Amino acid sequence: MPQQRILLHAGAAWKVERVLKHAAPVRWSATYEAASGRWVLPMDGLSEFQMAGQVVLLDGLTALGLPQGLPYQMRPLQPTPQTSIVVSTKGNGPVGAPGNQNNLSPRVRMLTPRLLWRLRMHWRALADGRPLPAGGAAFNVLQGTPPHSAPRTVGRARRFMAQRVALADGERWSLQDAADAAGCSAFHLAHLFRRHLGLGLHGYRQRLRMAAALQRLEAGESDLAALAHDLGYCSQSHLGAVFRAEVGVTLAQARSALQGRGG
Repeated sequence: MPQQRILLHAGAAWKVERVLKHAAPVRWSATYEAASGRWVLPMDGLSEFQMAGQVVLLDGLTALGLPQGLPYQMRPLQPTPQTSIVVSTKGNGPVGAPGNQNNLSPRVRMLTPRLLWRLRMHWRALADGRPLPAGGAAFNVLQGTPPHSAPRTVGRARRFMAQRVALADGERWSLQDAADAAGCSAFHLAHLFRRHLGLGLHGYRQRLRMAAALQRLEAGESDLAALAHDLGYCSQSHLGAVFRAEVGVTLAQARSALQGRGG
């Protein structure tokens, strides 16, 4: 899959790169093999990874840890350019020591909006050559667990919701629409979400929207009212209240910091 890599940091234990994957058809790639232990974190776009009999959706909230030597395939869910941050480990990393066949399994972590904010500020500081924000290396928090098999209904609903949020066209859609896409009742789907994700349907959609808001702000979005409309909120003030509660800063503060005008 054609891509461009920008080195943000190279230290004794970590290498951090920003990886731009060019627009590609929505289909599985050839099989690759992780050259080192690494974490993949989506900056924008949607994709899936298939490895070790599992399919993991990178939905803007999910960090994926790949151990060295693990074969995998990728598939974009949108035929558009996509950007991710790849944090490669040297020696013993969060996904196991290189060549440790007993630890040859992927890891996943669901990220909160506050952690996404911290990570984005971390990447920006690295790109700008500035001192890291308070708290040091944000990627030190990347600890995950092996992905587990959830019912296909959960996967279909997550894919539908992530694609609808990423589309950001202002069209209204409901959690019932997600249940219809999954092929079950909203009540049953909500039960499955809490059981397998530890998060309700509304909470998952809200976090997806916060991730999308951070993506748009960092990409240069200046019209906060348009952002609120595109993400399905009734007003800028509604989005602003949710954003501050979930992320910990205001929309204006995030816009200024992510676009290099402060913070």
